[in-house]
Amino acid sequence: MTKTRRLSLVAAAAALFMTAACASQGPSNDATNNSEVQEVGPGGEITIAATSPITDWNPISANGDTTGQRQQQWPLYPHPFVTMPDTSVVVNEALLESADVVESDPMTVEYVLQDGVQWSDGTPIGVDDFVYTQAVQDPSKCADCLAAFTEGYSDIDSIEADDDGKTITMVYGEPFAEWRSLFNYILPAHIADGYGDLATSFNEGFSTNVPEFSGGPYIIEDYTDGISMTMVPNPNWYGEGPNLETITTRYITGQGEQLTALQSGEVQLVYATPTVDTMEQAQQMPNMTIQTGSTLTYYHLGMKTTGDVMSDEALRSAIATALDLGDMRERTIGQFAPDVPQMQSSVYVPGQQIGGEEAYQDNMTDLGIGAGDVDAAVAILEDAGYSITDDQLIQPDGTPLRDLSFLTLGTDVLRMELAQIAQQQLLDIGITINIDAADGARYSPALRDGDFDIMATGTALDLGPLSIQQWYGTDAPRSFGYSNEEADRLMEAAAAELDPAAQVELMNELDRVLMSDGVVLPLFGTPMMAVYPNTHGNIFINPSKYGVTMNIEEWGLLVEPATS
Repeated sequence: MTKTRRLSLVAAAAALFMTAACASQGPSNDATNNSEVQEVGPGGEITIAATSPITDWNPISANGDTTGQRQQQWPLYPHPFVTMPDTSVVVNEALLESADVVESDPMTVEYVLQDGVQWSDGTPIGVDDFVYTQAVQDPSKCADCLAAFTEGYSDIDSIEADDDGKTITMVYGEPFAEWRSLFNYILPAHIADGYGDLATSFNEGFSTNVPEFSGGPYIIEDYTDGISMTMVPNPNWYGEGPNLETITTRYITGQGEQLTALQSGEVQLVYATPTVDTMEQAQQMPNMTIQTGSTLTYYHLGMKTTGDVMSDEALRSAIATALDLGDMRERTIGQFAPDVPQMQSSVYVPGQQIGGEEAYQDNMTDLGIGAGDVDAAVAILEDAGYSITDDQLIQPDGTPLRDLSFLTLGTDVLRMELAQIAQQQLLDIGITINIDAADGARYSPALRDGDFDIMATGTALDLGPLSIQQWYGTDAPRSFGYSNEEADRLMEAAAAELDPAAQVELMNELDRVLMSDGVVLPLFGTPMMAVYPNTHGNIFINPSKYGVTMNIEEWGLLVEPATS
C-alpha cells in the first residue's frame, strides 16, 4: 500500500467517524479538512504537550500500560495492527505483508513479515521477539512477570518460524477471537537477553531503562525526567517516512497551561479531553486547526452489586431508572461536542465495526434505564417496601437509607461534573450522595477494591470481550465484586467466537445482562480534542487507546500550494 493510498484511507475513515470536522481559526488558515489527503513534505519538527512523564518504560507492564505512557512510546515499537479512525483494525503494512487465521481447529494464525524489518541496531525483527513477548505475558511461563494483560497469550501453545524466518505461525490451544489485539507492542528479545531472565528483563530491564533501541519510526535522542523527551527518526526504520526531523514531548500538567503553551509557540500539539473552558480557549487562537472526535473509550457510571445496601436489586434498579443520563450528556459534553451521541450500549460505541459487522445496538431504551423517570423509580422502591418521608428514602426495615458514596477522579473535570449531576438527580428519590473526589494515587485502588456505592469511570473497548471481562468477570483483574453466571458464560463464549456476526450477537446479549444488573450505565464516548497550527498535517483523532501517535510517521508540515 502506498503512502498516498494509506492516507486516503485514513482520511476517508476520519470523515466517517469524526464528530466535528476540522475547525479552522484565523484568516491565514489553509489546512484542509479530514476528507482530503494532506500533502506534507520532509523536515520540520513538532512539540507535543503531555500531562504526565513516563514512570515505567515497559508499555505492556501493569504499571506502564496507561494512556499517556502507551501513546508516548507507540513510535518506538513494532505493531502488527493499527486502528483506523473509523474503529476498523487493519494490518500494519510497514511490518507485515499479512496476518490471518489459516486453520480453525486448532486455531492457527500466520504472520508474514515484510522483507527487511529490523530494530534500530540492525537486528532483524523476527520469531524470537514474538516468542519473548508471548512468554512474559503468559503466567505459565513467567508467573512473576508483572504484565498488564495475560488473556490470549496463555492460549498460545506454540510459535514457530519457517526456514527464512519470514513466516511466523502460532497455534492456539483454545480459540481466541481477539487475536489481533495481541502483540500490540513487540519487545526486542536480543535486548531482553542483556537484562537477565524473563521476570528480571520484563519487570526491571524494560521498565526502568530509557530505551536506546527502536523498532518504530522514531528513537529517543534525549529524556529529561519530568521535563521533556526528544525523538528523532530511527535510522533503520523499514517503513515510509517519517517526515518530521524532531518530535519533542513536553510535560505540562494542566490543560489550560498546555493551551497557553500552544498559544505562545512552546508546543505545537495539544491532544486532550476537552471541556467548555478549554474548547473556548482553543477557539480564541488564530491559525489553528481544531479537531474533536469520539473514541473507543467511553464514560460510564457503575454501581456495586454487593454490600449492605447495594446488593438490593430493587434499589439499584430504582437508581438506574431515576438517573437521567441524557441530561448528564447535555450538561457536560453537549456544551462543546454536541455531535457525540448518547450511548445506549456498554459494549460498543456508536459506529463501531467488528469484522465489517455493525456492532452497536440500543440495548438501554427497552430496559427503561437512564431515562430520568422518577415516578417509575419510586414505584420500584414502593413495590420493594421502601418509602420516602421528608425527602429521605426509608428502607423496608424502617430505617433511613445511609448516604451513598460516589467515587470519582477529582482531577477530571468531566467526572466531577457527572458526580454532581447524579447527586442532584437522586435527591428526587430521597437519596443523598456524598462525592468522594479521589486523587490519581487513590482512585484506581479504590475502584478495584469496591470502595464506593456508585462510581464514574472510563473503559476502553479496544479489546472487545476482554475489555468487558476485566471489569465484570467473576474474580476478574479489575473486578470490584460483581459476579453473574450468565454474564460469565456470555463473556467466555464471545471471547472464543471467531465469527464476527455471532460474537456481536453474544456481546449485545451480555450488554443487556450487565445493564439490567445496574453494574454499568453507559454515558458517551470519550471526546478528544486535537489543536495544532495550520502548518501541520495528517494529525488525526484516533479512537483507540493508543491515541494520536498511531500514524506519527505520516505527520508533517503541509506543502504550500503552488503559486501561479
